[in-house]
Amino acid sequence: MTADEYVRRVNYWLADLPWRTKQELLSELRGHLSELPEGTDLASLGPPEQYAVDLRAAAGLERRRGAIAFVRARRPRNLILTVVALTAIGLAIGAVAWIDSYQPLATGNLSVDPAGAKSSPFRDADSVVFHRGRRFQFGVSVLNTGRFTVRVRGVTLPPGLPFSARLMMSQPQKNRGGISEPFTRFHPFDLKPGQVSLLFFKGVFACRAPENPVGVLGVVDFPVRFSFLWRIATADLQLPTQLAIVFPKGVRCP
Repeated sequence: MTADEYVRRVNYWLADLPWRTKQELLSELRGHLSELPEGTDLASLGPPEQYAVDLRAAAGLERRRGAIAFVRARRPRNLILTVVALTAIGLAIGAVAWIDSYQPLATGNLSVDPAGAKSSPFRDADSVVFHRGRRFQFGVSVLNTGRFTVRVRGVTLPPGLPFSARLMMSQPQKNRGGISEPFTRFHPFDLKPGQVSLLFFKGVFACRAPENPVGVLGVVDFPVRFSFLWRIATADLQLPTQLAIVFPKGVRCP
């Protein structure tokens, strides 16, 4: 057994001691070993575990147990590095969770309703009668209420709604209570904090499903797709007033 191996084994049996105390004892052991004549059989010192017991007894140190003893036995630099690493991991996990939940978009104070829409007997809704080929428009203003810029990617209405239309937009602008023209065909854009943009569909009523629903078809929200950093999500913006599309009796699509 070499001197270094002997020291390592003694170190193992002193692992519960405070780091500085243990280093002092091991330093004394190294000094003692260095003074031994060359070729000395270290077995004459006794087994390393017994030597560790003798060191404890000479220093009046008892075996320590528990979490506090475990922490005190660690090297201070290693403890600091561990705490820093755990803190960084915790912050990273928290940042990812926050980014995944970040949704700053809200419905603005402007909306675009179909021509001929009237107050409906249905609660909090306007109604419009379906007429194939008649002009149709529908949308809301979208406001960024957060502290960071997001990219607006489009609107994903459910399939089968009874109109054929292009998505239009205004240029992003400060939220002053109104929206200025021009209106252009939609393209993805960045919406900064406090900015608003009007998004609306413009086209005509059309048959978009194998069969028109009978009675009333309700539209309750305006799902806007957006991205923030690496995350792409959909904000289901509540309409200021829900839209009820009423189908006259007997209307059918080919």
